[in-house]
Amino acid sequence: MKAKTLVASATPSVTQVTFLSIDNLKNAGYQSALAVEHLSLVAKYVLDACPNILEDVPAEVKAQLTEGWALRWQELNPAKRYNTEWIPDAKGGNEVTLAYALSFSQQQFGQLRQAEPIKHGVIGNVRTPFNKYAFNKMKALLKAIRDLNPETRERGTTDDFATYVGKVMDTIKTRCKNAKARGDTTADEVKTRVAIDAFLKSIK
Repeated sequence: MKAKTLVASATPSVTQVTFLSIDNLKNAGYQSALAVEHLSLVAKYVLDACPNILEDVPAEVKAQLTEGWALRWQELNPAKRYNTEWIPDAKGGNEVTLAYALSFSQQQFGQLRQAEPIKHGVIGNVRTPFNKYAFNKMKALLKAIRDLNPETRERGTTDDFATYVGKVMDTIKTRCKNAKARGDTTADEVKTRVAIDAFLKSIK
């Protein structure tokens, strides 16, 4: 008896997924080839949008990619509802979406371990799998970018050292700002800016 596998195919709607029936290895090979080609097209688009992504992934680029992965992850893992004691309850008033789970800063999430351990576990069961999912998607995307044929794509030009330093400093400023927004008390934008200005003056 032949095994039959259902494989998702993309549709214009984010929430709609149709399925193709694969009942032989020839068709499986064809579909796998299409999947690889699709990922290559995505990789080419991302590389064109961020030519230096293999050297450093800017925070804003990572954030936008993560938003896309979050949409798909939530489709595959529908939100669950819990009651006031954080016990699964279809009629409960607490809906734990991915957005809700990620709305806690790392510090806030850590504090829940002692303050509300059950809630901490519920949220962790969403945050941890998604973080692993996003990490693997980024890893696969970067590999696809590296695998692009260098003869069929334009490579980003290598910056001179001064330009490279400027980009690194901009990245530090952005990450400091994002960290502060997440509630990280160690992120001080004023001190960071002063330190960067002093460094840049010292290498002129």
